[in-house]
Amino acid sequence: MKQILFISSLLFYSSFAFCQDSYVTSDGQTIPGTIENYREWSKNPTTVLFKNNSGTMITLTSQNCKSFTAGSDKYVSYNGTRILNTDNAMKSQSLESNVLTRDSVHVFLREIYQFNNYILYKLFDKKRTNFYFSDNGVIKELEFYETIENKDIVPFNGYKSFLTDEFSDKNITGLQQKINILPYKENDLINFFADILNDKQHSSEKLRNKYPTEILIGIGANQNVATLENNGPYIFHRSSVAPSLEFALRIYSQRNFGRIFFQPSINAFSLLSDFSKAPAKVKAMVVTVNLGAGYMFVKKPDFSFYVDAAGALPVLFNFETQQGSNGKYIKSHGPDDRITVHPEAGVVIERNLNISASYLLPIRLPFNSDIGYAYKLSQASVALRYAFIQGNGKK
Repeated sequence: MKQILFISSLLFYSSFAFCQDSYVTSDGQTIPGTIENYREWSKNPTTVLFKNNSGTMITLTSQNCKSFTAGSDKYVSYNGTRILNTDNAMKSQSLESNVLTRDSVHVFLREIYQFNNYILYKLFDKKRTNFYFSDNGVIKELEFYETIENKDIVPFNGYKSFLTDEFSDKNITGLQQKINILPYKENDLINFFADILNDKQHSSEKLRNKYPTEILIGIGANQNVATLENNGPYIFHRSSVAPSLEFALRIYSQRNFGRIFFQPSINAFSLLSDFSKAPAKVKAMVVTVNLGAGYMFVKKPDFSFYVDAAGALPVLFNFETQQGSNGKYIKSHGPDDRITVHPEAGVVIERNLNISASYLLPIRLPFNSDIGYAYKLSQASVALRYAFIQGNGKK
């Protein structure tokens, strides 16, 4: 009862801890609310549906707002140009001309790095990837493209000249050498700025860090299906229901937009199998340690669906068996095969509420008996979990 009260109080107080989405109007006002059409954008959005706290819906564009935030993602309005020439001539079927071509865009640039007054932005769509650099709010494109001349790839590295001019007066050791070997890629650009600005808090592993680690606390209902059999034709089955308490971490991969995750967990339940026809009994406190990985097939702000599979190790405490209706419980020892697999499927509702269904594949456990009973246990579970999100992540 104390555990339930503790969890309930945590759920109540944590419900006030979430940060809201917001946008900044053209005249500089910050409006809190919710991004309604957030769908884990891999390509930069041009329009965004926003509902403020009073329920009014507005369509955000680069013309009517300065910037907006969706969880820990930040976007800034950009009305300007971008280089249209290909950034990968080997994979391009067109646009291989050495004549510089620009395109006008009205889009939201995604912030991928920020330190002091320096910000790095990314524009990605079906045409190519462009990076932009801001110093004190002035946004400039880091220019780059490739052409093919006489079957050789010839790069235009305008961004390197720009960075040389931008930081040449900062007395940065080895600056020119670092710029000379700098690829036009997201990880490399972030690491370059973190290096020359002595920003030790950023690295390529923190790219698009919108899926912080979650602490999951839950309660569940387990249907424990036990089988007791001997060398003869008799097989006894017993199904019982028991509550469980579990604790888990969900660690999202920052690659693949966080769809892949790792989920170590531990759960505990009380086991009691009463085979009245045998007659025999089994009781124990079972603590199962799981180490697994999963994948989010559907990822939306208000609903997600996932599956995962874990290697499981049930650890038994006070495991005792009883043979005969008048027998006494005996501490059970001996060899057993406890390592098994624990598949799971579940949904995530409104970022924090997790509902899962799982199955623990059968395990063999020792049973002290004069007639050589074999005892197997499997488990089907339904669990309700609450996720305490570490930081201001957006799922």
